Order: sequence, then C-alpha cells, then structure tokens
Amino acid sequence: MPEKPVVFISCGQCTPDEIALGNEVERFIREETPYEPYFAEQQNTLEDLVSNILSALRRAAAFIGIMHHRGTIATPSGDTVTRGSVWVEQELAICAFAQHVLDRQLAVVLYLQRGISREGIRSQLRLKPVEFDSLSDVLADLRNQVAGWKLSATSTAPLIARWEWKLQPGYTGERHEYKFSVQLYNNRNALIDQWKVELWFPSSFIEHADRSQPFVYHSDADTNYSGDAKRIWPGARLPVFTVSYVVTDGNWPGWLEAPRQAPKVRIRVSTANAQPWEEEISIMDIQKF
Repeated sequence: MPEKPVVFISCGQCTPDEIALGNEVERFIREETPYEPYFAEQQNTLEDLVSNILSALRRAAAFIGIMHHRGTIATPSGDTVTRGSVWVEQELAICAFAQHVLDRQLAVVLYLQRGISREGIRSQLRLKPVEFDSLSDVLADLRNQVAGWKLSATSTAPLIARWEWKLQPGYTGERHEYKFSVQLYNNRNALIDQWKVELWFPSSFIEHADRSQPFVYHSDADTNYSGDAKRIWPGARLPVFTVSYVVTDGNWPGWLEAPRQAPKVRIRVSTANAQPWEEEISIMDIQKF
C-alpha cells in the first residue's frame, strides 16, 4: 500500500484535558481523513527524541500545534507575558526551518489557548493562529482546515525531483503555452554526485513530436557533467529539464469528466545505493485550460 502522508500533532500533555484533546485530534486524523497521525509524546532520552520526534517531523506533511498556558512572567521592560508549551514552540521552529530553509511543502495550523502571548519565532512567522477556549473549538476549526488539505507523503529518498509549471504570456482561449521545469533536490545530509533522471512527457502536448510514440523521452545523468557541476550538496537543487508544451481544443478531449484517463507525466530519479524515486503527474494538474 502507498505510504500515507504523516500529520504531526504537537499538543500539551500536562493535564488530563490536554491529553484528551491530543488523543481526540489523533483519532480524528486516523479515522476520518486519508492521513496518518503522529501524536508527539514527551521523550525521556536524547535517543528517544532523535528516533521518534525528529524522525516523525522529517516525514511530516502537515503540523498541528496546540499550545496551552504554561505560566505568566514579567519581562525586564515591565510587560506581562503568558507563555505556551516549550515543546510545541521547539517543534514549530523545526517546521519553520523545514519550510523556509529546506524548502519543504508543509501544511501548518496552530491553536493557542486564549491569552498566550506572541513571542519567539512565532512573532516572525506569517501564521494566523486560532485562539481557543475548549476542546470543541479546536475540533470544529480543524475539520474545516483539514478539508482543504491535499497532502502528499514526504519522500525519504536521498534524491528526488521538484517540478513546477508556468503559463506563458500571449495565450488565447484556444491555445495555451506552458513550460514544465524539473530540478533535482538533495534530500539527505551528504553530497550526491552519482545520479540519473528520466522524464516521459505525453507527446500529444509537444509540438512537432512523433505522434507514433506515446511519450517524448528526456534523460540526464552525472556523466554529462564534469567537476563541481555534477555535485548536488545537501538541500541544493540542480536544474535538469525545461519542456515547452501546448494545450489546445485538439489535444484536450474532455478529461474534466474523466480525470483518471488524462495522460500523465512521469519522472524517475536514480542514485547510488537507493531505490529509484518516481512520480506521476496528471496533465490535469499542470494546465489551466
């Protein structure tokens, strides 16, 4: 079975009510969504922290943070600050690093017990936390939040592809021109310099392509580069392909009614000592016709 996207749940556990809320959110994600919940429990050793919490954050496609009151302090300026859970603050900071430095796609929703002050890294993030007074407040809002998610499982493969598409200027109602770009992304903490990437793009969308073949095939490999040019450092990207394609009335035969029948772009990435990483992208997802 395909791996489910992981939803990381970070919730206070100092009182029975806090534990009950975390368990109820976990139950909701497990039983009423297509996702796999991870309810973060406080760990007693560094080994537990690394093997459980940090590894789950690495795999997470979404983060739900629920912060409860953890006391009030007076600052040197004389202001009064109500603080939230240190654990949730730390896990939120890790997610911010993954989003802004590692360029990870991560859905984040944050709930604050009413009265918690805005401080730390939360004061710098463009988040709109939801204030709550009771368990029911969180669950009611969370159902609406999750309904809008379209999460994909986070790959742990050492080398993966990142792609994007753009509608080009000058399009008309009958003809849309696009560019599909692919970059290799180093998803681990070591240099990668042995790799191969392959792309199959449906030929019916490529002008002047051989229509007797279902796909136009592209490939690239480290053997086509020399020196530093073939090296992909941790967290770095290497551009490999840009494909121009066209959508018209002629090659768009009504897939809105049968989206599963739409042609698919396929990408495969191979590197030493790892299973190939593959992804299929429906042509429905890379056009606005």
